[in-house]
Amino acid sequence: MKNLLVIQAILVVLGVAVSFFYLAEEGILPAAYGGAVAIANTILLSRRLDSAGEMAKENPEGGVLTLYLGVIQRFVFVLVMFGVGMGVLKLLPPPMLGTFAVAQLAFMLFGSKQTKLASEEIANAAKDASDNSDK
Repeated sequence: MKNLLVIQAILVVLGVAVSFFYLAEEGILPAAYGGAVAIANTILLSRRLDSAGEMAKENPEGGVLTLYLGVIQRFVFVLVMFGVGMGVLKLLPPPMLGTFAVAQLAFMLFGSKQTKLASEEIANAAKDASDNSDK
């Protein structure tokens, strides 16, 4: 997950540079904010996967439930953060959403493989735990 965070950070810096090029100083904060939301979203996913893996060893259904709750948590987090960014802080939407989208694209391209491997580990741990409880 650390490699993904490094890739996302690089893309956020590039997004901020592009926003600065097109919008001058007015584009820096919204782009950085959008990128920070994307990075925080990845960190939330990483923490949720870790806790789901630990929980799946003892309670397989709890591990799966933890993953589902993590999806809802991240969705609500992103919506609230965009609401704060656009509504309260009055940040420009295009650089904020653009940088967020680019950082999330990195997650889709590079992080989905890592997430899939972690999910498979959780599923295997849940299967092993249920097999052990059947004995």
